[in-house]
Amino acid sequence: MSTKSIVISQDLCGVGQVSMGVALPLVAGLGLTPYVLPTALLSSHTGGLGANTYLDLSSEMPGILEHWQQLQLNPDGIYLGYLGQGAADQWERWLPKFQSHLVLIDPVMGDDGKRYKGFDSQYVATMQQLAQRATVLTPNVTEAQLLLEEPLTAPTDPKAVSALARRLYTQFNSAVLITGVPYHNQVAVIGVDAQGGSLALAQPKEPGHYFGTGDLFAAALASALLKGQTLRQAAAIGMIAARIAIKATLATNTNPKYGLNLTGVISAISKELP
Repeated sequence: MSTKSIVISQDLCGVGQVSMGVALPLVAGLGLTPYVLPTALLSSHTGGLGANTYLDLSSEMPGILEHWQQLQLNPDGIYLGYLGQGAADQWERWLPKFQSHLVLIDPVMGDDGKRYKGFDSQYVATMQQLAQRATVLTPNVTEAQLLLEEPLTAPTDPKAVSALARRLYTQFNSAVLITGVPYHNQVAVIGVDAQGGSLALAQPKEPGHYFGTGDLFAAALASALLKGQTLRQAAAIGMIAARIAIKATLATNTNPKYGLNLTGVISAISKELP
């Protein structure tokens, strides 16, 4: 099997093992070729580490992407995470120029029934346009409702979330995995595959909040899909990766605000992949 390549485009945080800091080592460690396109540079992630700096890199993206075209790069996959308005606008223009068979979009813009600070209706509209070109969408419940312009009721009932996933599948003609669905003492992923089949996977929820788990899940999911796994298989691998990282973080007794401990993740999920 030839080595697969993937564009990773999201923010890079100096402190906190999240976003690009999670995706890049995982993708490279699993034997894929990463093409890295940061959307912003932050001193830390925005989850309680004080007043972080933020440098928007979207103005650099056209030159980078033009250079990549000159190099005739033909990535097998594209994974878009946290973008920001400038980067989202760039990808709206550039995504049609790629012929990648996997376009995984994690439409980061809200949680717990509300939009994140700084994400307005214009950003939601841009994400809706990008989502039209996705082959896989990985929103949480709030982001799913934003994409569909539905009231932000943040349902947790599995049947309601499954119906939400199917509406996304119908609207955007892509596979859908709604992530981080709480269910009793478990956390679930509920979705619809490209053929319209429903799927639901759950695993025990660890106490606390762990920054970067969604980024890790999406990166593992994209890697597994490029290695020929089905959506269900790839989702299971993503959940395994997140759980191993959380357990390793707990074992070191470090502050989870500083991100996940990836010790053991790559070796563990490598055993699940060809």
